[in-house]
Amino acid sequence: MNNETSYTINSILSDHNYSLAEHLYIHVPFCRYRCPYCSFYSTLYLNDDTKNQFVSASINEIKFKDFLLSKNLKTIYLGGGTPSMLSITDIAKIFNEINRNHQIDDNAEITIEANPEDITKELVIGWQKIGINRVSLGVQNINEKHLQFLGRKHTKKQIINAIETLKNADFKNISLDFIIGLPEENIEDLKNNFQIILDYKIPHFSSYLLTIEEKTRLSNIVHKHPEILQDDDTTLKNISQWYLWAKNNGYQHYEVSNFAISPFQSKHNSSYWTQKNYIGIGPSAHSYIHPYRLWNTSSLRNYNNVKNDKLDFQYEILNEKNIFNEYIMTRLRLKEGVDLSDLTLRFNKKIAQYFIDQADKIPKEFIIKTDDKIYLTEEGWLIMDRILIDLFL
Repeated sequence: MNNETSYTINSILSDHNYSLAEHLYIHVPFCRYRCPYCSFYSTLYLNDDTKNQFVSASINEIKFKDFLLSKNLKTIYLGGGTPSMLSITDIAKIFNEINRNHQIDDNAEITIEANPEDITKELVIGWQKIGINRVSLGVQNINEKHLQFLGRKHTKKQIINAIETLKNADFKNISLDFIIGLPEENIEDLKNNFQIILDYKIPHFSSYLLTIEEKTRLSNIVHKHPEILQDDDTTLKNISQWYLWAKNNGYQHYEVSNFAISPFQSKHNSSYWTQKNYIGIGPSAHSYIHPYRLWNTSSLRNYNNVKNDKLDFQYEILNEKNIFNEYIMTRLRLKEGVDLSDLTLRFNKKIAQYFIDQADKIPKEFIIKTDDKIYLTEEGWLIMDRILIDLFL
C-alpha cells in the first residue's frame, strides 16, 4: 500500500495498459442520523455549504478521472450515506458533468439508494427526468420494534408509501434491503417482511444477516449484553425459510445476499463480483483499474478542499495472490460460481489445480463441482468465510 501524497492518478498509471471503466460509483456521505449497526463512511448532514462543496468536489473528481472512464457507461450507482438527501438540482449538476464527455448506454442501469422517509412524488419524477431508473430502498424491516433496534427513523407506513409512490411513477426496477437475524425475530416477523415483496411484486431484494461491526454503537451494546443476539440455530432456521420462500415464489438466489426475478439482477454490483474495472467518486470511494485498487480519503473536509488533480487518495497494486483470492471470494458469492475455463485463462495451471484440489476436500453439502464450474450451495454460503480460508492461497 502506498501512503505518499505526491503522486497523481496519471503518474501511477502512466506505464500501465488498462481497460476503461464502464461502471461508475458515486458515494454520497450524508446521513441525518447514524445507524448503530453501520460501518460505512458517512457524516451527519451539517449545512448547505458543506453539501454544495461536496457536489463541486465530486464534479471536479469526475473531471480528474475522466480519462479512466469509457465513453459509453453501462452502470451508474449513487450510494451512501443517503443519496436521497441530495436535491434534484444537486444530482442534475453531477449528471451534467458525466454527460459532458460520456454517453450513458441506452440500457444502462442507473441506481440511487434511498430512505423510505425521503420518497416524494416530486423527487421520484425528478430522478426519472435525470435518467435514474432503479431505486434501492433501505427498508431493513417493517416491524416497528425491529426498526427501533436498528435505529431507523422510518415507519412501516412510510415504507408502504414509498413503494406505492415508486410504483405509481411506473418505476419497474425497485430493490428492497432487509436485515435478518435480529434479536427476538421469529418466522412470523420474516413472513410479514416477505409479504411486502410479494404484495408489491418487487423484482429484486437483498437480505443481509445482522453483522456486528467493530467501532459501531451496536458493537458496544453487544459487548455489554451479548445475550441479546439471536442464537445460531434460530438464525439458520429463519434464513433457510427465507431462502425457501424466495425459491417458491420464482426468485433466483443469484448472489449470496441478493435475489431477483430475471432480468432484474443488479448489473452494477455484478460488475464488482466479476472483476470489472470501475471508478469511485466521493469520500472513501474505491476504484479498481486492474491491477490497481485506489481509495479516496475518508475525510469529507479533505475531500471538499481538493482544488487540483492531486486528489487525496491511496492505492495498492494487487499481486497474483491478492488477485486470485479476490477472484475466488467474489465468484463464489455468485450462484454460477467459478468457471473453470475462465480460471485457467486468468491464472497458471498450478494455481488453478490448487483451487480444484482444495475444493475437493470440502464436504459436498457445501460445494458442488461439475465438469465446467465449482459453486457453493446455499448451505455453503452460510459458512462461506470458513470455506474461503481453505481455498485462499
